[in-house]
Amino acid sequence: MSWLLWCVLIAITVEIIIQYCIMRAAYPVLFAPMPDRFNLIGTLSQLPENDDRIQIRNVKFPTMDGLTLHGFIATPTNTLPKGVILFCHPFKSTGRIALFQCQGLLNAGFAVFAFDFRNHGESETDPRYQSIHWLSQYELNDTRSAIQYLRTQPELSVLPLGMLGMSRGAGTALAVAAKDPEIQFVACEGAFLNEELFLDHAIRWGERFLPPLFIQIVPTSEVIRAFRIMIWYSQRRQGCRYINLKPRVKGLKNRNLLFFTGEKDQSVVPRMTQLIVKRIPDAHITVCSLPGAIHNAGRFAQLEKFDSTLIDFFSRMVESSSPVKELEFSKRMTAPVDPLSSKRSA
Repeated sequence: MSWLLWCVLIAITVEIIIQYCIMRAAYPVLFAPMPDRFNLIGTLSQLPENDDRIQIRNVKFPTMDGLTLHGFIATPTNTLPKGVILFCHPFKSTGRIALFQCQGLLNAGFAVFAFDFRNHGESETDPRYQSIHWLSQYELNDTRSAIQYLRTQPELSVLPLGMLGMSRGAGTALAVAAKDPEIQFVACEGAFLNEELFLDHAIRWGERFLPPLFIQIVPTSEVIRAFRIMIWYSQRRQGCRYINLKPRVKGLKNRNLLFFTGEKDQSVVPRMTQLIVKRIPDAHITVCSLPGAIHNAGRFAQLEKFDSTLIDFFSRMVESSSPVKELEFSKRMTAPVDPLSSKRSA
């Protein structure tokens, strides 16, 4: 056997060892279903279900591929809403947490439309899909179906529409808004790009399992290669196609974007937001840093700052909305009520 063949075999062996070590350390953390890793803690015990200042109407609507999703529309009592905010919840949560996350917006006169993604809450389960904390085409399909449903609601369809998302829901909001020019205002908490988040975690978690020298000498290209192999394998295992947000965010040009970052967020470190921001040309971007906040818990840590920033942001959406829409909304709200329409329940 020639020396050249030996060199090739040694190189292949080293490559296999490197890839195995990276995937052995990273896959259980980043691609295996982990119920609590990206979860929002404590919110469900603080929902204002019996708040007389808001009315809640439970709704359900079909997806483009035949599932039924459940959600609700919350509106301020005895006043016309200024605008409507579509809320996209994080992995392993439900749309119900919008009653906490959007409480400041509701008190400020906004309507909120939230729903449970498939395989979450009261929505139907898709037997083909095992969801984890990575964004897939199914979350985008669910959100587009929610927007289609919203546009069938006479009292809301003429209002300015904004989006608020958390973690995986933040990626959903950004990806959907990038393709929908009607959505000019998007607020996010804990947003991330898949590849960049993987690199960050692969390095930090790899230090726990692998020798420091291995981390230092392995090229970034090897880590990226391992990431793509794991993406391919995980997609087959979970029955989905993960969404690469990186090229999509360019479609948010000239939009108004608000990013919340938790200073103590170790799941999606604040640097992840900067990696998104620099890829969006000519957007009007606000980054709000929340001291003491961990992942998905910005409002817990900084309630007043969170609410005031969110209200100011979406108030600009109302100010920039078309006067024609406001006139059309007033006409629809003063039109005779259909006695067969569904009743609202507090």
